[in-house]
Amino acid sequence: MDIKKNHYFNIIIGYIGTLLILIAGIRHILITDDVIGNGLIFFGLIFFQNSLYYMESKFLSEKERRIVNWSFFSLMTIILIIGFTFV
Repeated sequence: MDIKKNHYFNIIIGYIGTLLILIAGIRHILITDDVIGNGLIFFGLIFFQNSLYYMESKFLSEKERRIVNWSFFSLMTIILIIGFTFV
């Protein structure tokens, strides 16, 4: 059971990392107008998210994946809405 908790922890850390990269990318896009940097951030997020989905498919059941994805995207939506209202 301890190994399963470790997998949950690593997946949550991965999603927090994705969220932080996304926030940094949005900040970078708003402050500077660097086309190459925008592309690197975009593809980096795609590759990182793809690896997280692969880990999820190996370690979590279908129901657990839905719960993790729903909670992550809900949190991300709330943060983006709050961020764009105060910008």
